[in-house]
Amino acid sequence: MQDHVRLLHGRSADGCYVLASKRGPYAETMHRAREPLALSDLRPAQFVSMNRFMRRRLGSMLAAVGHAWLEFDPYAEDAQGRPLPFRGMDPAALMAILAAAIAEAGLPAPSYWTDSGRGLHAVWLCEALPGRAAPKMARIMAALYGPVLNEDGTVPARAHEDPDRDAQEARLAPMWRLFRDAGLDQGTQDAARVLRIWGSVNPRSGTRCRRLWPADIEDVRRCTVDALADAVLPLSGVAFRQRMAERAAMPATARLERPAHTRKGNPHAGRMGVWERKVADLMRLREHRGRIAVGQRHMWTFLTANAYAQAKGGTPAMWAELLAPLAGLSLAEALDCLQSLGRRQKRREAGETIEHGGTVWTPLFHYSGAKMADRLGVTEAEANAAGLNLVRPGKGKAVPAAERKAAARVRDGAVPHAARADAKLKAGRQGLALRAEGKTVTEAVEAIRASCGRGRTWAMEAMTLAASAPVEIVAVPEPSKPLEFAKEAVRFSGRYIGGKAPGPAPSPLSTPAPARIRLATGLFKVGDLRLSRHSLQRISADGTGIVVIEDRFLGLIAFDGQGNQVDVPADLADGLPRRRRAPSVARSGSRRIFRSSRPTVPAPALSADEYRRLSKGF
Repeated sequence: MQDHVRLLHGRSADGCYVLASKRGPYAETMHRAREPLALSDLRPAQFVSMNRFMRRRLGSMLAAVGHAWLEFDPYAEDAQGRPLPFRGMDPAALMAILAAAIAEAGLPAPSYWTDSGRGLHAVWLCEALPGRAAPKMARIMAALYGPVLNEDGTVPARAHEDPDRDAQEARLAPMWRLFRDAGLDQGTQDAARVLRIWGSVNPRSGTRCRRLWPADIEDVRRCTVDALADAVLPLSGVAFRQRMAERAAMPATARLERPAHTRKGNPHAGRMGVWERKVADLMRLREHRGRIAVGQRHMWTFLTANAYAQAKGGTPAMWAELLAPLAGLSLAEALDCLQSLGRRQKRREAGETIEHGGTVWTPLFHYSGAKMADRLGVTEAEANAAGLNLVRPGKGKAVPAAERKAAARVRDGAVPHAARADAKLKAGRQGLALRAEGKTVTEAVEAIRASCGRGRTWAMEAMTLAASAPVEIVAVPEPSKPLEFAKEAVRFSGRYIGGKAPGPAPSPLSTPAPARIRLATGLFKVGDLRLSRHSLQRISADGTGIVVIEDRFLGLIAFDGQGNQVDVPADLADGLPRRRRAPSVARSGSRRIFRSSRPTVPAPALSADEYRRLSKGF
């Protein structure tokens, strides 16, 4: 224990380090680095702080920083609650795999490795920097831990292009993937972190914490902050200073300076709704996952309680009672991780404020949604699937509510409106084809119901939709007798409905063999076809293959077997009445029954080969 403390905090160092214990309620003591440490102070200790502080273990009271560390928990679970691939592996074997990945990424080797009893700690011992260097160390730690990767192991996309960051991600991505599989805890990179001290016993496993590598403490080698920064950051120190010098030499008009954020009146106006939405996102995330995975329960409890305190206030006891059952923690465990938040809540209730960046803030923690997502391992795909608005990784934007609900309906098995309309039209065409084959309306409806699984009303509407769809006459030539002449295009006026297009050029061939003509909605039958409420057509045919269509506006139009417009035969013209009588209406209860005054003409019989070709669209 003494060796471990002296490695981290030498006798010539400034500030105070913290020894903490969880035997019973959580307790911690502060000790000056320049003063000798008594054995009585070490015996109950289980944790030691990685940095030194001035009066309290707070990130705002850092006296010295410089060390970097990684904390692995292979017994944790991933975001979906599945065990990690390295669970149960020998600590020495896991250390060898991680050390090889660190060396392959170009990073200096850690100064020492610790077997904590249920995980591993990799620590880089660096020179002590003053507390104001904390932002630089935070950037190093963030790059060392890496972003929250997508489910396939790729790095999340950024909002802006950056070639330097692309090169950094390509070099460090394999190491970050291995760190994720080994259970790297993203919530252990804060400057006020305490790690388990050598010689203490881990109560969860009953194993003593020990130095895993090197075997002798004299072999521990230190690193420099600049060497570690050059290995993990996108730009080295020299390149960064050169870029800053170039930026300072630029004209003031060319700089894109962001104006200072200021608020008028109440400094906290409009913030309550934001924190309430963050609470809703955290609850929605838990509901989407089903439960909070082991290793993230304390972090989820802390972040949710902080957002709840920002929106509605409260006490640690109330937050613990509300969130402990949801996170899967006991009441004592939840209270233990909410003590620091409770102290800040008391400062807020006393009227204390903090000024940062020209803005007045409450003493509570002000985590962004991206920071919360990183702490909880939320990917972009998971945020979209769970419908998160603010707790999203990186610079991702929230999906609009309408698109999010539509995607959720599709995932639940709903069919988009366009697909439903196409399916209904297709079913109606099948019904019309059956009617053309000679089936009754009841038989066609039952066939549609059997194939589509819908009701009778839907089947009737499908047939009506197919019958009223736009009509396109397409000629089906005889396969054995291809056309040997070029036909002139027949063009109808788009401005006037009436009129008649010029006939086709005379054919040098004899009259072609009779051929069936079909409509775009399927094979037509002899009888009435309603195109719209203003247009009603009557279709007739004879043995010669000539089809006559009677329209309210166009009159009688005849087509031959090849789809060319021809003169209406005299026998057909005389046989069709020019004026139509309105159908008689009979009432049966609340329903109206339309009865046609003209008897129905039976549909022409089709051969099996003709019906097969026409039903398939040939």
